[in-house]
Amino acid sequence: MVAIIPARGGSKRLKDKNIYPVLGKPLLGWGIESCCNSKYIKDVYVTSDSEKILDVAKEYGAKSIVRPPELAEDKVFKMHAVIHAVETILNDPQEKKPDIIVVVQANSPGVMAVDLDRAIEKLFNYSKQEIFSVDNNLNQNAAFRILTREAVFQRDLSTNCGVVETRDYDIHTLEDVAVAELYLKG
Repeated sequence: MVAIIPARGGSKRLKDKNIYPVLGKPLLGWGIESCCNSKYIKDVYVTSDSEKILDVAKEYGAKSIVRPPELAEDKVFKMHAVIHAVETILNDPQEKKPDIIVVVQANSPGVMAVDLDRAIEKLFNYSKQEIFSVDNNLNQNAAFRILTREAVFQRDLSTNCGVVETRDYDIHTLEDVAVAELYLKG
């Protein structure tokens, strides 16, 4: 089981958003640490077009996947970058072939290892193909998604999915950073 954190370098509203400091830690570092603290995730990868982001990822213990420029444009779906990352891992003879992929959003610092583990356990206990995070109104919040390898590559939307409620938010602006810091201070 691996985690993949897509973190492109071209943020518009908050420059260098994915490595912007939140309580003294780069935003990306929060997600990497949560993945590393999971009971189930064996390796953490960051896929990015930015050397600065990949350097931070390495500092926090993640492996790097260099994302091609065409997969780092504004209008590219995040899942295309995830598919590229999974294919890169599968084609590397040095890497183990993961059956479960945990996708964590780089700009969601509130993702906790306990939430990831709860979602992974739900995937196994209920034989789901996919589990994704939702807020308290059951709206998808995109903080994370757990998928079987088959679900990563399927062309149709899965109906064999479940949800896990989490308390999280996206960071896109300085105001979002201020709110996140209040939340993370607890």
